[in-house]
Amino acid sequence: MPVAAEPDVTAPPDPGDRGRLTIHDRVVARIAEQAAVEAGGWRERGGLVPGFGGRPLPRASARVVGRHVRLDLVVGSRLDASLPEAAAEIRTAVHSRVGELTGLTVDDVDIRVSRFADTTPSTGADVLPAAARPAAPGVARKAGLLLALLLLGVAGVAIHAALAGLDLVGGQSLVDRAVRWVDGLRPQDWMLPAGVALMVVGVLLVAAAVWRRPRRSLELVSSTGVYASRRAIEAVAVDAAGRHPDVVTARARARRGHVVVRIGTDGDPGIDADVAPDIGARLERLAGSPDIRVPVSRAGGER
Repeated sequence: MPVAAEPDVTAPPDPGDRGRLTIHDRVVARIAEQAAVEAGGWRERGGLVPGFGGRPLPRASARVVGRHVRLDLVVGSRLDASLPEAAAEIRTAVHSRVGELTGLTVDDVDIRVSRFADTTPSTGADVLPAAARPAAPGVARKAGLLLALLLLGVAGVAIHAALAGLDLVGGQSLVDRAVRWVDGLRPQDWMLPAGVALMVVGVLLVAAAVWRRPRRSLELVSSTGVYASRRAIEAVAVDAAGRHPDVVTARARARRGHVVVRIGTDGDPGIDADVAPDIGARLERLAGSPDIRVPVSRAGGER
């Protein structure tokens, strides 16, 4: 009697074992640079710090072959630092970080000290440079849009004139019409106010181009420059006020130096003494310790 073949119950391979992972040399080099920064305590951008010039440091290059990698690092050092000790710390940090994040085996880390600085970084120096305060696009964006539309119109007129000159389209060229209209003009009462209006528009466009862009964010306490939009700060303040059981409505307005949260209540009008500390605790990361103001009104509108 024939024996039925048993079904193949071999489990499929784990999804994590399928496919192939390729790590680019530049990715490994960036990881090594960051590890060198953390081990050395600083990063120098070329030409911005006395004693340093040229290309930024540290600078790394990597060569990945299979599951192995070899790294070359160019770093800077202080004049009072022990080069063997500094190199050993950087080499250990790079070995550990690259192996941890990529799974590659680091065969060699060659370190070259290319420049010295006579400055000493402060204790706990920032690994990353502080970010600048973000700025909104400003009014120049709207002026640029108007000018772009005007240029598109001029381009359309020029293309039509060229096609009309080649007899590819019928009718009179728009340019010819405009020239004949201007040639036949005589001084009119409306020309003076029109000229003044055009001059004012031109001055406004120039002002829009050079006007300082608005900065609608507030700085948070950090060592690397972190900012939050005023709308986000206002949402946090409203949420903090709304958690109080006697608060019915809440509206916030955040500006540099102060945050005003207007609340409506159907209970004790003196609840601002309880709500203000809660809002301050939620906004304690704002730089400069802004003034927290909590005007209170009855939910029906009475102050």
